[in-house]
Order: sequence, then structure tokens, then C-alpha cells
Amino acid sequence: MTDIGDGNELWRFATAAGGAVCTAGILLAGLPLGGGLLGFAVFGGVVAFAAREPAPTPLGLANRLTIVRLAVLAALAGGGLAATLAPGAGRALAGWMPCLVYAAAALGDYADGAIARRTRTTSAFGARLDAEADALGLAAAGGIAVLAAGTLPAWYLLAGFGRYLFGAALFVEERLGRGLVDLPPSPFRRRLAGFQMGLVAVCLAPFIEPEWAPPATAALGAPFLLGFARDYLIRTGRLDPDSAGSRRLTQLLGRLRRPVSRVAAVTALVLGVLKLAGFSTGSWGLAAFFFGWLVRPGR
Repeated sequence: MTDIGDGNELWRFATAAGGAVCTAGILLAGLPLGGGLLGFAVFGGVVAFAAREPAPTPLGLANRLTIVRLAVLAALAGGGLAATLAPGAGRALAGWMPCLVYAAAALGDYADGAIARRTRTTSAFGARLDAEADALGLAAAGGIAVLAAGTLPAWYLLAGFGRYLFGAALFVEERLGRGLVDLPPSPFRRRLAGFQMGLVAVCLAPFIEPEWAPPATAALGAPFLLGFARDYLIRTGRLDPDSAGSRRLTQLLGRLRRPVSRVAAVTALVLGVLKLAGFSTGSWGLAAFFFGWLVRPGR
């Protein structure tokens, strides 16, 4: 039986996990001292924000894994901030390190959710903590890919920080007195977020050339931003997803997913063959493949 705790177990474990991860980053991964301290501060702030939802007691394996994942992502964010403020402090961001760290944390996103469902320990706190970890990871890794690696275009910062921009816009709406409504569940929203994680992880790999990413970024990042725009309109009551017009549009888009996915797959194949034949098609074949995979109907 899971009860609502007083937060002591949460903060004991969070302090230990955050301290251990940031210390390991400084001693073993070349994270500058300033980056480690910044990372620990970011970690504490995110945990405190998530703790507005009471943490369960016992904390549970899934929440503990999410906290460790969050600590790793906070250390990555600290390294990115340190490298931005002091360019000579970027050794921890060299080579495969940021790619492997972010990829491992992104895979952990699937693991902690699966453990929570299997052990029947899902909670509002766990859902908020998981969402905040995802948002921090995408902002930190996306910022590094744009500002340090240079493999993602500058406009992708809008997608990387999309969750925070979305939250800021809703905060302003609340202060202006507009009531907010709940978002309806959407499996496609989760899929969009997962594709961003994959895109950013790949673009942190040292073998990626800057000209490879823009087509794939347009194919995956643009729908992500459009999703935030739609969610903003729904949350602020400017768009009613239950209206007849919205339902017709949703049904139309649902029927189009299969043919659009097939057209994108054929386009990717044709562009790939042309590229192998020596034609200059850039990386648009890969972008078409990713887009087709993104919009394919679910099982």
C-alpha cells in the first residue's frame, strides 16, 4: 500500500543521488566544479517544483530511477551552462559523452514508466517528476546540440525549451485571469516527445555533420512546435477539442496518417536511390523516412 509521505524520504534520496551524480561528473567525466554546482542547483529546483505533488511513501523503485535520471540530466545541464558562460570549460561536452549520457537518460524514461506500471506504483508525483525530467533533458541536450556542437539549427531552441515556453505562456494567461482547462490524453503527444529525444541524442553524436540535421529537424521539430501551439489553444479555451469541427479535423487527420506515411516512405526510398546514384538530394530522404515513421498509425 502506497501512502502520501511527508517528503523526508524524497529529499534524503534526492540529496544523496544528486550529490553522487554531480560529484561523479566532476571527478570522472571532466565536469567543471561550477558546472557541477549549477547542475546540483538545477536538480534541487526541479525536484522542489515536482514536489508540489506529495511524494508517496515508500518512494518506490520507479521514482528513485526517475530521480537518478533527473540528476544525470541536471549535471548535463550544468555542463552546458558552464560551457556557455566559460567556453574553456567545455571538456565534459567533448566526444561521445553528452550523446551517451542523454541517450541513457532517455532510455531510462521508458524504464521508469514500465516499472511504475508493472509494480502498480504510478502516482501524480511520479508523472510530474517524469515530465520535468523529460523537459530538462530536452532543453539541456538541445541547447548543447545548438550552442556547443552546432549540429542543430538555432530555431530548434524553441522546441528544446518548448515545455518551459508553454508553461510561461500559461502562467501569463492565469495572471490575466483566463481559466485553464485540462488537456485530453493524446498518445501522439508522447510519440512526438519521444522522437525529439531520439533526434537530439543522434545529433549529439560526434560523427554528425551540421548539414545533416536541418531536414530531419524540420520533419520532426515543426510538428512538435505545432503540437505545443494546439495544446496552448486547448488549455486556454480558444480551441474546443470536443466541437464538431475539431472532431471532423481529428478524424480526417487520422484517416490521412496511413497514406501520408506511405508517401513519405516511398519518397524516402526514391531520394535514397537518387543519392546513391550521385544526385544531390541532401538529407531529405532521411527526413522523409523519419516523418513517415512519426505519422504512421499506431497498432
